[in-house]
Amino acid sequence: MKYIADLHIHSKYSRATAKNLDLEHIYHSARVKGITLVGTGDFTHPAWIQEIETKLEPAEPGLFALKDEIAKQIDADVPASCKGTVRFILQSEISNIYKKDARVRKNHNLIYLPDLDTAKKFNARLDAIGNIKSDGRPILGLDARNLLEIMLETSDRGFFIPAHIWTPWFSMFGSKSGFDTIEECFGDLSSHIFACETGLSSDPPMNWRVKDLDRVRLVSNSDAHSPKFLGRNASVFNTDLAFDAVRRALETHDLNAYKGTLDMYPHQGKYHYDGHRKCGVCLNPDETAALGGICPECGKPLTLGVLYRVRELANRPMGFKPENRHPHSYLVPLADILSQIFGVGPNTKKVKTHYDKAVTALGPELAILTQLSPEIIERAGVPLLAQAIQKMRDGEIHIDPGYDGEYGTVNIFTREEKEDIQGEKSLFAGSSPREKTKKTVGAPRIRKKPQSKDVALPASEKNELPAPVVPKHILDGLNPEQDRAVKSESRAVVIQAGPGTGKTRTLTARIAWLLRENRAIPENILALTFTNKAAGELSDRIESFISKGGHLVTAATFHGFCLKMLKRYSDFKRGLMEDDLRFEMLGLAVKAVTGEKKVLKRTVSKLDAWISRQKQQLKEPGDEGQGDAANNGIEYFDPVWPEVYKTYDQMLEERGLADFEDLIFICFRLFSRDAALLEQVRQQYKFIFVDEYQDLNLGQYKLVKLLSQDSHIFVIGDPDQSIYGFRGSDSRFFYRFEQDFPGCEQIRLRQNYRSTQTILDASFQVICTGDDKDNERHKIYASLDGTQKISINETAGEGAEAVAVGKIIEKGVGGISFLSMDKGTGPDSGTDKEYAFSDFAVLYRTRQQAQAFAQAFEKVGIPFQTADREHWIDMAGIKDLLALVRIFLGRGSNADQQQFAQFLPRIAALSNPMDTSTFLDTLGGWLDITALGQTDEKLAAAWQRLKTLADRYSSPGELIDNLRLDQDPDFLDKSVEKVSLMTMHAAKGLEFPVVFLTGCENGTIPFARDGKTVEDPDEERRLFYVAMTRAKEMLYLTYARKRRIFGREQQRIRTCFIDDIEKKLARYEKGKKQVKKPKSKDIQLELF
Repeated sequence: MKYIADLHIHSKYSRATAKNLDLEHIYHSARVKGITLVGTGDFTHPAWIQEIETKLEPAEPGLFALKDEIAKQIDADVPASCKGTVRFILQSEISNIYKKDARVRKNHNLIYLPDLDTAKKFNARLDAIGNIKSDGRPILGLDARNLLEIMLETSDRGFFIPAHIWTPWFSMFGSKSGFDTIEECFGDLSSHIFACETGLSSDPPMNWRVKDLDRVRLVSNSDAHSPKFLGRNASVFNTDLAFDAVRRALETHDLNAYKGTLDMYPHQGKYHYDGHRKCGVCLNPDETAALGGICPECGKPLTLGVLYRVRELANRPMGFKPENRHPHSYLVPLADILSQIFGVGPNTKKVKTHYDKAVTALGPELAILTQLSPEIIERAGVPLLAQAIQKMRDGEIHIDPGYDGEYGTVNIFTREEKEDIQGEKSLFAGSSPREKTKKTVGAPRIRKKPQSKDVALPASEKNELPAPVVPKHILDGLNPEQDRAVKSESRAVVIQAGPGTGKTRTLTARIAWLLRENRAIPENILALTFTNKAAGELSDRIESFISKGGHLVTAATFHGFCLKMLKRYSDFKRGLMEDDLRFEMLGLAVKAVTGEKKVLKRTVSKLDAWISRQKQQLKEPGDEGQGDAANNGIEYFDPVWPEVYKTYDQMLEERGLADFEDLIFICFRLFSRDAALLEQVRQQYKFIFVDEYQDLNLGQYKLVKLLSQDSHIFVIGDPDQSIYGFRGSDSRFFYRFEQDFPGCEQIRLRQNYRSTQTILDASFQVICTGDDKDNERHKIYASLDGTQKISINETAGEGAEAVAVGKIIEKGVGGISFLSMDKGTGPDSGTDKEYAFSDFAVLYRTRQQAQAFAQAFEKVGIPFQTADREHWIDMAGIKDLLALVRIFLGRGSNADQQQFAQFLPRIAALSNPMDTSTFLDTLGGWLDITALGQTDEKLAAAWQRLKTLADRYSSPGELIDNLRLDQDPDFLDKSVEKVSLMTMHAAKGLEFPVVFLTGCENGTIPFARDGKTVEDPDEERRLFYVAMTRAKEMLYLTYARKRRIFGREQQRIRTCFIDDIEKKLARYEKGKKQVKKPKSKDIQLELF
């Protein structure tokens, strides 16, 4: 059976699509067009697949038909001449945006699946990776190769077609972000790609010039965003109507089964030629080459079109015809032909009237365009239609080629031709077709157009910043100060290293140099830091320098190291508590001491902060000075608290429990009371390294001094980045190092390798205040040029702030250059810098601010991740599972015990599990986590991550302890292509090309808990400085005029910290009141 197929369309749930792009209108249009097999489009969208399931029913194998009761209603409006069969195939398009081979890659890919159950399983896999709810064509930070792998794992019958493979911005071969071969894109899975979509801007002869495409079938589809555009490109099959028959026709290259393509002239496509739409410049590839690819109007790089890109990859001459090629035919949509005949727009009533007249008299549109003779077409009584279609078939038409997003214009007749044929000038009143095609113009064709004012991104002068290179030799790339630090002969070295000055690089190079020079052995080295992620990075870097023995270096957090020491050198078997059990135990201690029956949460919270501070200061219950509020960093003290502290500690010891702060406290006590053990540990760790030395609290400081009495000690940090005063850290310990270790060597690193000079200058002005403005101790210097201004954006409220940030991110990953904030009048970058989602970070002062961004990003499909321990630990399913583990370990709270009372007998029956992973499988089976994960891929992914972690630990208790030691930054996955949302504190030690520092308002930053009083203004200033210096290339400071605080909308004032930044360093943007524009009744507008 020979039939026409359009296998790539969309639904009303895709952005910028017609509101009537539903199954009923698709069915109607397919009949009128003469299309037998049409894609459903967008089956990944939850609402759309529900409509598919409701309105379609299985027909031939793997295909679907509109249900009879719906089809009969529509058929009443379909001409009798257009009653052909219409079937649907499950199809969806995915937008992949990711980094590969040091470049941002953006491509669209088509997925075809044989049944709804498989489609739902596939959707569940994608839902765990990104947001598939906000757009019919979801945006995923996922390698196209990995998307193909997911499809293959889901169905061995499904097939995968790279979409519009030449489109500059979003395609496999695109000039902006594509690859040069199929193998570069899909790697080891390339053999599963057996068809590619040409797109509207290319045709088969153009593709034949590229040998890499010989092994694939070229298909053409409409990529319709409205029912009226169905069939503007299509493919022709000669098979049974069945899913597997369609796949087989493409996969086997059977020319009898696959009969080729129906294509618009590629010049009509909106990316055929090169140019700049805003400048009105349209050029052919030769003209572009002569200009060096630079726009003659604005001096920026031109958008290189499909024809240029084909020429770049071509290894055959124009006109080459391969063997076993399929046929192809050109067509111009009937509405466009009628528009030309009558000199009116294609969407006018006159065109629609004559369109209906033609299909009613002659049959489906594609049959009229490709099959019927001129004599038969004449019978429709539409003036010039037969002549126009014959000219189309003969190629005797004129086309102004499309370029840079603007569709090409077809000119079938000149005025003289129409007058000669009809002799009726009045028929063509108002018609003024162009008589010349752009492709025949010898010089660049330039049309002046108004400059667009839709600008949201600042310009970057040299924002193609070099990627960091890890040197193969440990001393490669070190500057003189770093080299001096690495080779120091001093026993004690203190390094003050500003942000981005290579702190971790210097520390790891020092360790590696000591090992390579045989001045130390790995077992004698202890490197202490504050997060597991930082400790892991230290270990990885050391191992990259040292091929043997690097893994024997002890790199750990303070708490992780102390837990290791307690387990190794004592009978410490106490388990670490989660917050809920800790608060429960504190409440019980208060009740035991005071006799109160009910304890307020506020009281427990204040008590918890006070006891934590006691342990950070190594104070036992009853020690002197515990009631000194100022000394303890608290506003309130209850005289009963020391007794509660004593009772609390006794209760923990009796139950075999410990809180987070106990680890350092008990470890220090162990070493202090056992001189022989202390000497043993000192002999083991003769070389001690401490990262972020400015963040030490008193307990950590005393522990380091205790261990390093006779050891080599090397510390590195920056007092300007001391931001943890609320947990007892004190930067004075950094300045005391010289006193603690007389004769120490002091080194300062001033060369920044992260940020542009503008970002450094602005942050320098923030950290220096008053008389300190010219203090050189704060100054660091950039190695990189870049944007000349940071951006300061005012918005109406927190919702508008989130939307504004989302719009900038969307532009950044959408192939649009970052332009200046002053409507295009700022300095030009000279490059088209593109970003991936993982290049963006949104920072905020408090966790509550994250919600607005999460909601805004969810709506538009921007994938994001939150650096939040609780976000992962509290996930439904995972939270329940960990509660069962804690109950088994005797660490379950009363709430846990009550919630899972039905499992208590089964838990009690468990003993000595063989391994942690098997133990988790057992508990997971009780909760049906595996089954739930089949429909909740996020849960499945979290479950798999937990099991992977379990394989590292010998017991469930060890797993739970290590999860408790993780901090917020440890839950950030650098391997995924997602925007990162995190607090300013969690961002410490991280860096991103583009950073949004949000909520820049007094009361938020600097933070005032009561809305009025800032507890530590200096620390808040340092925190702001740390947040600013996370940015490498672009920095946005955003604030809202109004914000909802504790349920009440409040007027906000821009943070005082911004006032310290010179105006010449900033570009100010004020959010404008949105004016509602009248919506087109046919088009669904962009969500932003």
